[in-house]
Amino acid sequence: MSDRARGFTLLELLVVILILSMIVVALSGGVHFAGRAWETQERQIDRSGDIGAVQGAIREIVASARDFEGDDQSFKCVGQLPKGLDRGGLYDLGLHLTDGRLILSWQPHFTGPETPQTPTDTELLKGVATLQLGYFLDGNWQAESKDKSKPPLLIRISVASESGRPWPPLVIRPMVDMPPGMQR
Repeated sequence: MSDRARGFTLLELLVVILILSMIVVALSGGVHFAGRAWETQERQIDRSGDIGAVQGAIREIVASARDFEGDDQSFKCVGQLPKGLDRGGLYDLGLHLTDGRLILSWQPHFTGPETPQTPTDTELLKGVATLQLGYFLDGNWQAESKDKSKPPLLIRISVASESGRPWPPLVIRPMVDMPPGMQR
C-alpha cells in the first residue's frame, strides 16, 4: 500500500477540527440563547403571578366592603382582610399610591370610644407609575365617592407600571345592597 492510502493528511485533519469547532460554537450559542430566553420567561411569569395575586386581594377586599369613600387617587372602606391573611373581623382599609408603591393600609375598625391604633401599611406592588380610580354612581363614572350611605355600583381600578408591564383594569362590584336573590 502506498503512504497516501494509510491515513489522513495534516490538512484534512485541520479541516475536520475546524468544522467540528464551528459546530460546537454554534451549538453553545444556541444553548446560551435558549437559557436566557427561559430565564426571561420565568421572570415574566413571576411578575404576572404577582399582578394576579394583587388583583385577587383587591377584588376580595372591595367585593365584601362597605362605607366607601374616595377620590381618583385613593379610597377607604370598611371590610375584611383577604382570607389568606387569616384575620377575622372588620377593618378600616385604604388603597393609595406612595413613592411608586401600591399600598394597602389597614387597622381594626373601632366603633366605640377607643382610640384607634396606627394603621399598618402593606406594600402590594412596587414600580407603580399611576393609580386611577373611578366610581359608577347615578348611571355614570365619577372621580369621587363621598356619600358613605350610597355605595358605588362599580369601582374601577387602573394601574400603570413604571416598566410598561400590562395591568388589566379591574372593575369590581361591591356586594352591598344587592337586590334579593343576588347576594352570596
